[in-house]
Amino acid sequence: MRLGSLLSAAGINATLLEKEAASIEVARVSHDSRSVQSGDLFCCVPGASHDGHDFASEAVRCGASVLVCERPLGLTTPTVIVPSVREAMPLLAAAIHRWPSRHLSLVGVTGTNGKTSVVHLLSWILARSGMSTEAHGTLSGGRTTPEATDLQSMFGRWVSDGVEAAAIEVSSHALAQHRVDGTHFALVGFTNLSRDHLDFHTSMSDYETAKARLF
Repeated sequence: MRLGSLLSAAGINATLLEKEAASIEVARVSHDSRSVQSGDLFCCVPGASHDGHDFASEAVRCGASVLVCERPLGLTTPTVIVPSVREAMPLLAAAIHRWPSRHLSLVGVTGTNGKTSVVHLLSWILARSGMSTEAHGTLSGGRTTPEATDLQSMFGRWVSDGVEAAAIEVSSHALAQHRVDGTHFALVGFTNLSRDHLDFHTSMSDYETAKARLF
């Protein structure tokens, strides 16, 4: 997809520093400089311990054709400036995969406890109804809710494989970090809320606010 079309499809507030770069073909949206491939759009995501802007040069060496940043970096690679890379990335990832969650009957489940059980029960019920189903969560390995680029790629694979319905766990970390922005849920569920993850959330109120972002 051409960069200009991608930015338009994502509907984000962006400034393209090199206007002629709108015609560049973007192969994928990436956030990890270690896995960048030729033609990727690299999102410089600021984090708690590492800042993706510091890895932009490495991403370019690996083949990134476009950078998405919150500030100019002085590199010759075409650069898109956005107010928040964290908020822009999930929309770009969903758009590059042509909004795959819209083609799934997708259920998202959040809550302190019980997400895994509910997701797998839902997946079993959907499968018993005759639908091709998938599920993702704690038992899938890796993050309970993948990073936005990986999440949208997973949805894209599911659609290509003919999956009709799916259930996923949606963690408070994922909600606070906008990982599921751009995801269309047919149904969402909430299990419960108790004291947890206060090493990440500043208070129970902050924790509750993160959970509420799913609704």
